[in-house]
Amino acid sequence: MTPDANGSYTHFRFPMKSTLFSILAIVASAVPGVLLAWLLMSALGLDGTLLALATVFFAMIFSVAIFAGLIAAGRALGILKA
Repeated sequence: MTPDANGSYTHFRFPMKSTLFSILAIVASAVPGVLLAWLLMSALGLDGTLLALATVFFAMIFSVAIFAGLIAAGRALGILKA
């Protein structure tokens, strides 16, 4: 990756908003990922420590998948550089 005219290595078209967009993207992918994992593990009848461990494991998987989807959508809409 090469820097832009301002020397920034950000993927965003607006470098000043890069940190804010990154934080929003992480929260926007983590919250539904955790909720989805918790609902799925609870539906399987898990509880206690096993529920917590399984939720953490699957929340990471779901959150990464959601984050990848947000990145793809951002690129398709022109919000992110390709």
